[in-house]
Amino acid sequence: MTLDWNLDGRVVVNWKTCDWQPFSAPGGRETGLTWHPVRAMSGCGDGTYLMKVAPGGGTGLYVHAGRESFVVLEGALVDGDGTVLVEGDVVTYDPGTRHRVHSPDGCTLMVWNEAPIDVVEGDEEVGAMKAGRRIVNWKTTAYERYPSLPETVGQIDWCNVRADPETGQGLSLIRFAPGASSRLHEHKGWEEFVVLDGMATDPDGTTYRTGDAVSLPPGSAHASRSDTGCIGAVMIEKPLMRLA
Repeated sequence: MTLDWNLDGRVVVNWKTCDWQPFSAPGGRETGLTWHPVRAMSGCGDGTYLMKVAPGGGTGLYVHAGRESFVVLEGALVDGDGTVLVEGDVVTYDPGTRHRVHSPDGCTLMVWNEAPIDVVEGDEEVGAMKAGRRIVNWKTTAYERYPSLPETVGQIDWCNVRADPETGQGLSLIRFAPGASSRLHEHKGWEEFVVLDGMATDPDGTTYRTGDAVSLPPGSAHASRSDTGCIGAVMIEKPLMRLA
């Protein structure tokens, strides 16, 4: 078991300064959408990406084969049942969700889709959508001590959005207190996160700042610290392995 860090293949892009390109989703029913892929292929609708919805823009009716999750980074988005998803909301949907969304005034999102999306006909199936949707706002939610990756220095808290507390796998909000650092650990799957507030630094000296979207491929090994404190929305594909 190695104690070395490994950050080969890392991608870092800031949603406030990145370039945007037209978003091409299955069926071509979207309007006013642009995107910046973090780890995604054009035309499939799955993967990890930043998305911008122009004022008045939105999507047609889609069904998601896998779980869909996103963070509203700025603005507001209206879901198919009329629920307004506001800045700071972290949202997840069960696989099989059928819905469409629109944004009257525009918004920016960080999106994780586990599987491709498909165009469908008919209605949203609002009842199933609401039953399978979870909304947590990172600015107002309660945090507790993070159970699955004990820190070496200081306090690290989390809000379990949809994650396994034993392994860390899934989507959660992670909050570092000023001066806190995590143990060295390896990711067997993808780890992808967006810094919502503050800064964190990895062992190679790279500092992630508010607005950074980060993708770390399987095999990445690191231990992050935050001198100032920070909050991030973190998606972990597979269980972590502690190295120290």
